[in-house]
Amino acid sequence: FIGTLDVNPAMSGKSVGILNQNGIKSKVGILEEECKGLIKKFSKFITTQTPFVLMKYAMTMDGKIATYANNSKWISGKESRERVHQTRHSFSAIMAGVDTVIKDDPMLTCRIENGKNPVRIICDTNLRTPFESNIVKTAESVPTYIATSCGDELRKEIYAKHGCKFIDVGKRQNHIDLAELMKILGRMKIDSLILEGGGTLNWSALNQQIVDEVQAYIAPKIFGGTAKTPVEGIGVAFPDEAVLLNPYSVSKIGDDYLIESEVIYKCSQES
Repeated sequence: FIGTLDVNPAMSGKSVGILNQNGIKSKVGILEEECKGLIKKFSKFITTQTPFVLMKYAMTMDGKIATYANNSKWISGKESRERVHQTRHSFSAIMAGVDTVIKDDPMLTCRIENGKNPVRIICDTNLRTPFESNIVKTAESVPTYIATSCGDELRKEIYAKHGCKFIDVGKRQNHIDLAELMKILGRMKIDSLILEGGGTLNWSALNQQIVDEVQAYIAPKIFGGTAKTPVEGIGVAFPDEAVLLNPYSVSKIGDDYLIESEVIYKCSQES
């Protein structure tokens, strides 16, 4: 009994053929959708040579990711934060923007027992990552790449002395060309990536159609005011231009709710 066939064109169906040739009956498609869900990261990578991208954020019931004073610790509860670290453990890389590094000074590591740290990728178009940030200070112990369009080699040397490595990427609309970056990461054999960026990077990622799924942790709180939201940028002009989501799971984690959705793009943009 086989859940689903290998999506690798070089392998798909070969094993079933061998079984049949040797008189072993096989049935394909047992809990097929569930099985496809188990290998979705592999499927995306093997068919496109680019990583599976999961956008993750926590927000209040009124859609805020921080207060008007830019305070965000903590929106979600302890149970949700533990779940996030489990997710980090299962992904190859984690990506954030330089604004998040400047504002929150995160570690972007997996803090569970025997957890595996994902490779850290910072999108920093003009190389503004603070030298004193946690990301730079721990780059020798946690693999860290800065994706940048900056050509200042002397400035790069300072980061390199701390253990940072660089990915040189072109620009798209004055920001990192994320589609190009995904191709580079694919060549680096990074098959899966968590996007934990701010609203600007999240909008760029959706606009450039690199996001495969969204995890939205929703806390039973209301901040109000003019605080930031998970996706900013210019947005869309009309409701029918929205990026569509196909929710496949809604679960309660502590006091929070987690909605997991596939991203549906109406059409492919030119790369």
